[in-house]
Amino acid sequence: MSRLLFCHGLESGPRGSKFKALSAAGFDVEAPDFRGLNLNERVVKLKNLLLGKPPAVIVGSSYGGAVAACVAMALPVKALVLCAPALGRDEAPINKLVWENGPPTTVIHGTLDDVCAIEHSRELAQHEEVSLVTTEDGHRLGNSLELIVEATRAYLEGS
Repeated sequence: MSRLLFCHGLESGPRGSKFKALSAAGFDVEAPDFRGLNLNERVVKLKNLLLGKPPAVIVGSSYGGAVAACVAMALPVKALVLCAPALGRDEAPINKLVWENGPPTTVIHGTLDDVCAIEHSRELAQHEEVSLVTTEDGHRLGNSLELIVEATRAYLEGS
């Protein structure tokens, strides 16, 4: 099975509800602690964790989704599951991200999200390798954990 990394959001930690759901599903989840780091520092830290290792499946939540997207444009990544990703931030390097030849990606975004605009996820889903799953949920996707687990499982079992 492929390596699985979870990137938490700006105001959360590495062992929140999404990490717990993935672990409860039986996955061996690596969850680096990015608390206190800005976006660029998080991108550098994640790149260093991936360098010289086989491509991983990365689940990124909100700010962690922005981190995962940036890393996926710089290094080989097996697949991404982006949960309400913070793609519209005016912060380097996400504000200069050009999505080209990205990995297979599933974006899960709640239609009731009042933190990260779903329009940015819809824009990313215009790329052939990106699929968008919308759900009637808020930013935390607390009612959509099974969707996140199943999207992750599909990529891990495809290895």
